[in-house]
Amino acid sequence: MNVYIQQKYSSDRKSAEQIFGKSLGDFGYVMDFDALPGVEDKTNTLKISELINYKGLDNWQEEEDKIDTFQPIMDYSNFLLIVLKLTRMEESEFDPVSFNLDDKELIHEFDKVKVDTGFVKRFGFNLLMAKYLLDNYIVHHSNEDDTIENNPWKLQYWQKEGKKGYLKNLDGESDIQHKLVQLLSMFEVSFTARQRKNYLFYCLFYLFHSEDWDIGKYYEFLLGLADKYIKDVYLVADNLNEINTPKPGSFDSTILCKNELDITPHNDSVDFAAIYGDGTIMSKGIPLFVFNYLDYKLWEKYANEFRGKKTKEGSKERTEFFTVLGCADFGLKAFEQFYFSRTRRSLEHYYPQANANGESGAPNEDQINCLGNYAMIGSETNSSGSNWSPKTKLDHYLDASGKIKLVSVASIKFMIMMQKCKDNQKVRVAGQEWEFEDIEAHQERMLELMLGEENKSIAI
Repeated sequence: MNVYIQQKYSSDRKSAEQIFGKSLGDFGYVMDFDALPGVEDKTNTLKISELINYKGLDNWQEEEDKIDTFQPIMDYSNFLLIVLKLTRMEESEFDPVSFNLDDKELIHEFDKVKVDTGFVKRFGFNLLMAKYLLDNYIVHHSNEDDTIENNPWKLQYWQKEGKKGYLKNLDGESDIQHKLVQLLSMFEVSFTARQRKNYLFYCLFYLFHSEDWDIGKYYEFLLGLADKYIKDVYLVADNLNEINTPKPGSFDSTILCKNELDITPHNDSVDFAAIYGDGTIMSKGIPLFVFNYLDYKLWEKYANEFRGKKTKEGSKERTEFFTVLGCADFGLKAFEQFYFSRTRRSLEHYYPQANANGESGAPNEDQINCLGNYAMIGSETNSSGSNWSPKTKLDHYLDASGKIKLVSVASIKFMIMMQKCKDNQKVRVAGQEWEFEDIEAHQERMLELMLGEENKSIAI
């Protein structure tokens, strides 16, 4: 699961070329099981048990080749389940909502299948096709630690040129390439549990039924899927449990309509505060995906307006950009370096719970438990500074000494909050750098950017 399928294909070079083309970087030369090389004489047949333990044959690889490995986002058991579900989607009586992606249910889900030769062939071919798509069209994490200087998420395909194999970005250095990496990694860090990767099933299902795997259309699909998640799952109270986590089956029942993908939002009565609060009552919880989706929208705004362009601090464009965000200019480097780190999963109260007593103008517990006072940071950082004041957190989190890893606090939303706190230091007395009026205004701005048009008439 951590190697490109073309590099580990079990036959000789000639057979690999029949499947993946001369460059070994394509797929589509054979479109069903019977067309695979070696099927008729059964030289290309493996039992599932052999496939699980298969190490690959390197007899056709050139000396110059090296095996390109990465950290897999999916183990083999859960991959089998996703491919089984993809295969069963062709059955008119199949109910995807009742299908369990938990690998503890692997045998149970296979027991439900009416097995015949046709199904076995479809499933076998789908395993090969799904692995190719997983390797080449879904992000994977490089074998590197998360650092602020380098985005470890890669969206690359493998191909052969002459005697050597190469990794290439799916769409070079285009805007779509960077947006695809951010969107796919946003989904991945939000749903790290391998039995909760509905998004991965939807991506593969889309690619399975796409005629040309066009990169632009793929991006539009992912962007639509993210919007569908936020509006029709996370902003529909009936889809959430008592702590605002999506109920089992809520994704499939919302997104799979008659066993086809529906990524058009149908929720016309979006009311974020009614579900997640606005400081007037204590929030029951805000899921990680909401924060990651918001960070994507903030990064996307930067990408659409400034990525690849030279701008100066104080320019009209830069001033307007940060005015909409609700803070002074803190530079574009934070946007350039931003990526969705797997380590940034802990919910931080910027104004700490320990001081939320409502006395002397301090926010109360209801007021601090809302989107406007929350940010996602690294759990190690959160545990060390959870009771610090906003001013103390600002000094520590942006300390240039590197004692606290910047990647842990590099959420764009959190950078905006800290900059607003910094702005307030210039005009307020000590201890009043972050109050409920700031929490309230910040939440309003973030919701405008996440769900609606920017209100540019609001001053800082």
